[in-house]
Amino acid sequence: MTAIQNATTDSNVPPIKLYWLNDSRADRILFLLEELQIPYVIEKVQRGPDKLAPPELKQIHPLGKSPVIKDGDRVVAESGFIIDYLIKKYGKSKNLQPSNEDDLFQYDYFLHYVEGSLMPILVMKFIFQNLQKQAPWVVKPIVNAICKKVDDLYLGPNINIHLNFLEGELGKRKWLAGEQFSGADIQASFAVEMLMKRSNASEPSNTNLSRYVQAMRERPAYKRAMEKVGKTTMSD
Repeated sequence: MTAIQNATTDSNVPPIKLYWLNDSRADRILFLLEELQIPYVIEKVQRGPDKLAPPELKQIHPLGKSPVIKDGDRVVAESGFIIDYLIKKYGKSKNLQPSNEDDLFQYDYFLHYVEGSLMPILVMKFIFQNLQKQAPWVVKPIVNAICKKVDDLYLGPNINIHLNFLEGELGKRKWLAGEQFSGADIQASFAVEMLMKRSNASEPSNTNLSRYVQAMRERPAYKRAMEKVGKTTMSD
């Protein structure tokens, strides 16, 4: 693991440690930490040749997944919970959680929707794409045929459902929970970028999604977060 110190420092506040795994949802937590502008350090963790998280992450949390943070002696895992925890504890002055009832309803919904509905489809798409890449040549034609069938019958149609849903929601509001950027958008950031990468979301029919992602990428906190891990966007 490699530690990187954040430029924001305050000797009176112990820094939060983010265990950042490459090609993972940890990008969204880095984005949030930059939005909050609180002291933190990044502990870089690299995937192994098998594309899985290394076993040493289990020394931090029994599930061995990323993102995970340490705030003092407290270990916090799961993206939605981390976002909720950090905003409630450190973000009261940052307007990252809506105060009016209607926007708060949308905020809570999207905080759960991303991991509950959208990410499972994207992870399955990723798994089947890797199966095609890693299949031995002797069975590759069979594996490719099975993966294509799954994509045609299940993954593709479901991805289109999510694309159309988000496109419609973002036609009603600038951000997912209203006119104000919030933690719900941070939760969605990684997933929406993956959704666009693994689909034809750049087509003219997805103008709201394209506008949304571009607005997110233009936020100074997003740019600072990506720079710290040598990326331009989360989908790199």
